[in-house]
Amino acid sequence: MRLAGVLILTLVSATAAAGQAQRPAPDPMARAFDLERRGQHAAAADAYRSVLAGNPIDLGALLGLERALVPAAKLPGMLPELRRALSGGAPSGALYALGVRVYTAAALPDSARGMVERWVVVEPRSEAPYQEWGSAALGARDRALAKTAYRLGRTRLGGTALAGELAQLATIESDFPTAVTEWLAAVAGTPGYRSAAVSMLAQVPVSGRPGVLRELEKARSATAERIAAALTIRWGDPVGGIRRLERAMPVLGDQAVESLQDALDDVRSGAGREAGMAKGIGLELLGTKVPTQATRYWLESAQAYADAGDQGSARRMLSKLAADPKASPTMAASATSTLVAVLVGEGKMEEATRQFGQLKGVLSEDERASLQIRVAEGWIRAGKLDRAELLVAKDSTVEGLAVRGRIRLYLGDLGGAAELLRAAGPFAGARDASVSRTVALALIQVVDDDSLPGLGTALLKLEQRDSVAAGRELEAVAATLPPDRGGAEVLLLAGRVQAAAGGQSGAEAVFRRVADLKIAASAAAAGYELARILVATDRKPAAIGTLEDLLVAYPTSAVAPQARRLLDVAKGAIPPG
Repeated sequence: MRLAGVLILTLVSATAAAGQAQRPAPDPMARAFDLERRGQHAAAADAYRSVLAGNPIDLGALLGLERALVPAAKLPGMLPELRRALSGGAPSGALYALGVRVYTAAALPDSARGMVERWVVVEPRSEAPYQEWGSAALGARDRALAKTAYRLGRTRLGGTALAGELAQLATIESDFPTAVTEWLAAVAGTPGYRSAAVSMLAQVPVSGRPGVLRELEKARSATAERIAAALTIRWGDPVGGIRRLERAMPVLGDQAVESLQDALDDVRSGAGREAGMAKGIGLELLGTKVPTQATRYWLESAQAYADAGDQGSARRMLSKLAADPKASPTMAASATSTLVAVLVGEGKMEEATRQFGQLKGVLSEDERASLQIRVAEGWIRAGKLDRAELLVAKDSTVEGLAVRGRIRLYLGDLGGAAELLRAAGPFAGARDASVSRTVALALIQVVDDDSLPGLGTALLKLEQRDSVAAGRELEAVAATLPPDRGGAEVLLLAGRVQAAAGGQSGAEAVFRRVADLKIAASAAAAGYELARILVATDRKPAAIGTLEDLLVAYPTSAVAPQARRLLDVAKGAIPPG
């Protein structure tokens, strides 16, 4: 048994040894790359050097060593490996490029130029040697050397060689006439340079912008106009950028459509009325340039104009669309739907309601419901609550319930309003509407009366953006209610309305009255609002006292966290914002 065991052990050991002998040795390049990938640059550099010790002209190992040395700014340390590689055979353009980078990093400009000269012999018509030299010089923060490299290339190659590189350098140096000239030459040779030109010129300081636009104006070319339009948009004048393209249509020629589409892409990233107007103008122009898609562009233009508040232009586009015999029934329905929204925006509710009545039979359920809500809200703003209620009387969607609840509220039916607003929930409609609905519901819940027409009238004035009248009427309603049964809360709302309307002194007086009523939730909120006014009007000591009193009297109030932060702001412990 003992002999058998020894034999088995010997056999196992021999098998293991054979397996180890047959296992391939690890690839040195793979190991070096793995170390580099893991960020172990010093170890990776050693591994690449071990490869080069056996094969000095291994380009992969040379480039790997460069990558490993750059993060630690030790690129000059590979001069020995570079020199061995250069003397080891017929170098390639890639090796000459490496030589340019290494010699430049080592502050050996004559050697770097020598590499360029040897490279040019191999590739006499290539821009690459001069590009590499200039790029390396810029990496070493030597703009003068970079300019020497690019100008040498221009002299030797002629024409507009290295225009992109010279344009970038001129832009960096604020030489805007040269920058514009070179960018236009670069784009003419390679259209893809346009985005680089816009991106770099967009960073020009405000003082230099008129000069850039003047230089582009002098060029009187399609390329110049497209760049000028893009810059105008990026510099905050989207309408001016689109109008520039409109004036340049004869120069743009067959580039007009592409130019407008590019400009619209820039405009769509913006927000606000000006961006909306620019979008409307651009889409209208596209409709005239692409007749086969005119109806779609004109509809989108009308919608953009309407969203920007230019109802007249929206109506003009819709009239043009309605007269187009090529418009499909679906497109016509969409146009009429947009027209209804425009009419609501203009306050022409009778016409909007008539158009909606003619249209609703051909709309989808979702489109019909959405437009119905919009018309109903138009009637609410017009003060015709009965007309609004008639439209949504049978609407059981959350949006419909929310609108019905608001109508009941404005009619003074607090019980009916509370029931409908609770049924709608907190998430119906836009965020602002949801917040205002939640505030209204909270207000209703502290008032004992189920009917309070005066409160409804005041809140309707607020909906109609008559803040002065709303604030005055809310104060009057508050005076008729016990402080702990809605009086304090309604008075607090009156103060907030006055503050939002810019009546700081009146709001301050109202907030002090609410605080004096000592109704916990309302008093704490009023103290916080008062402190905000005191901070905003640079009365920080008074604000500090108000906030400290608030936090002592109402430490568990819902506004306590905000009050603590405002206190830190008032004391200068943290910045405002």
